[in-house]
Amino acid sequence: MPIYRNLTSKTSQGNKFPRLLLHPPSDDPSPASSMIYLPNIESLSSKQGNSKRRFSGSRSSMEGVRPMLESFRSSKSTLKASVEVSPEIKMTIESPPLVCYGAPKESTGALLSGLIHLDVKETQTFESFTMSFKAEVLTRRPVSTHCRDCAVNISELHKWTLIAEPVLLKKGIHTYPFSYLVPGHLPATNNNTLSKITYSISALAMSVKGDEIKFKQPITIQRAILPGLDRHSIRVFPPTNLCASVKLPPVVHPGGDFPLEIRLDGVVPKKKQTRWRLRKVSWRIDENCRVVSPACKSHSNKLGGDGKGLLHEDSRIIGSGELKSGWKSDFEAAGGKIEMQFMAGIPAHAEAACDIDSPCGIVVSHNLVIELIVAEEHCPTTQTRLITPTGAARVLRMQFRLAVSDRGGLGISWDEETPPMYENVPEAPPHYAGIQCGDISEFLPPDYEHSC
Repeated sequence: MPIYRNLTSKTSQGNKFPRLLLHPPSDDPSPASSMIYLPNIESLSSKQGNSKRRFSGSRSSMEGVRPMLESFRSSKSTLKASVEVSPEIKMTIESPPLVCYGAPKESTGALLSGLIHLDVKETQTFESFTMSFKAEVLTRRPVSTHCRDCAVNISELHKWTLIAEPVLLKKGIHTYPFSYLVPGHLPATNNNTLSKITYSISALAMSVKGDEIKFKQPITIQRAILPGLDRHSIRVFPPTNLCASVKLPPVVHPGGDFPLEIRLDGVVPKKKQTRWRLRKVSWRIDENCRVVSPACKSHSNKLGGDGKGLLHEDSRIIGSGELKSGWKSDFEAAGGKIEMQFMAGIPAHAEAACDIDSPCGIVVSHNLVIELIVAEEHCPTTQTRLITPTGAARVLRMQFRLAVSDRGGLGISWDEETPPMYENVPEAPPHYAGIQCGDISEFLPPDYEHSC
């Protein structure tokens, strides 16, 4: 281990500076002798000062350094100028969020409108300026794992040609408006376990010199199914007399809760000294995904020709829960009944996908599964002390199709926002066809001459 010794040295002014000394190496193999010497701080400061004075007093050295500094400054200014000269593309979306209201067969789509800005740093000539609206479909289980053409399919939905021939643009921001009616049958932006559907707007500006300015921004398309009346379903479980009535909402949303009402009738059979008692209620929401992975031209031989694909299916649970109490049992009523009401939902951390049925082979659906576990009891009299379980039990399973979509909010479809026409206004402005000249004579000055 090195040995450090703090020594103090007095300068000419009387100040004390700590100094760290290490013994120089010697023939002694002991650890204390294998040291290096650190120079004094005062000697270093005096040497640095002398070197600075020598450098400042040498003209030849300065003459050699000046060209280097000038070349560095010129290169730095050139780099800064090159960065500032490159033009930029920006976009401003003026329309509200793209939400297609209603089912794909009934929706009128959503209106996309905005402005695209071309910021030119210096006057130059542009040969072309185009913009396109594209849809990208990603398959997570392609036919060939290492082939991008099998995994990604990009299609162009619309294209705008903003500059078709060489145009000289001055320095400044040049704005171009654009608009597009997104069809209502297009699938919404979706991300599930087997596939992914995304949309984007890309722009490309090309100058005469061959410079390319690219721009890309993702666009989110949502689908909202407007809520309606509640759904009522009845399930019968033979050979028993049990009958379940379920009330559930027509549409549910990811990251939200919804109420469920269940009523179980026929828990007390006729001419029997038994009854059914509810022991447990469990529910879950299944997300079912089905994707057809197409093959590219290079790998179509694996499937036996063009136009064929592989079918993949996957299912996962995005919400679940159970109850062991919280319902009301009425065994005195005719046939007996059990009523309950609880909240179910899809948590936000599940990252559930909305329902989709795309022509490209992507289908996402959701099912609500409810299970009621009932046990049979023997009750010869109305006294609860004589009630004994018989050991018989049943699982009443019910399954319902659940519609999952995004929230519509306070927005409405674009076609319903159209202002009314002039003939649709109920109260029209007054007309002046029936007014005679004599009717306004009292409002004219006495020296006013007029002829009817």
